Amino acid sequence: MDLGDLTQIVLVSTTALVMGRVGLALARLIERRVTARPAPETDDRLRALEDECAALRQDLVEIQERQDFTERALLQDPARAKPGPQPAPRERIVTPH
Repeated sequence: MDLGDLTQIVLVSTTALVMGRVGLALARLIERRVTARPAPETDDRLRALEDECAALRQDLVEIQERQDFTERALLQDPARAKPGPQPAPRERIVTPH
């Protein structure tokens, strides 16, 4: 092996080592960015969406309660209901044409 062959082997080995290190550092950087914590404004948006979802759930529960009440009222036996006093019939006034 002469000096030229040895130089080429050292050059290729050094390039592979440097490129391998750079590639590894780049991979670690990408991994950190992917697994990094979301930005604070993302947390605020998420919290606002969770609050809105909780409010919608509460509204849904109230609507379901009202629907249940209405169904029970409509299905109630009309014979059991005590009617209030009936208004006196009004006299009909007929006017000539």
